[in-house]
Amino acid sequence: MVSKKNSLTPRKTYLLVVLVFIICLGAFSLFWSRIEAKVEAIQIVKESYLPKEKLQAFVSKVSKEGKFKLIGWGIKPTEEKGKYIVSYTLNRLNREGFKIGPVEGYWFKVDIQNDICEQIFPEGTVTP
Repeated sequence: MVSKKNSLTPRKTYLLVVLVFIICLGAFSLFWSRIEAKVEAIQIVKESYLPKEKLQAFVSKVSKEGKFKLIGWGIKPTEEKGKYIVSYTLNRLNREGFKIGPVEGYWFKVDIQNDICEQIFPEGTVTP
């Protein structure tokens, strides 16, 4: 009788490990599917408004104006499926590296299904 109980314990342990692995795989898959669309939206903004030539011009223009620090990218889904509001912001810095002036930002409406990117704020400005 005792040997029968002991032989079931490794099976239960094995099944528990397999179950935990499947749960982790499912959670990762769900997480990745949500992140993938956001990464694609940011990539569309980079390709549409920040091609290499414009990005280099922006960096040299900013370098003339002083140092800067990219704060980061922001992304929020809209009510419409497959559409996001993507933004990036930066701070201007003085020679010592301290923040000067307000945060500068650019906002875009991105449709990842149709690869459409439209600048929504600030309107009428040339984005870097």
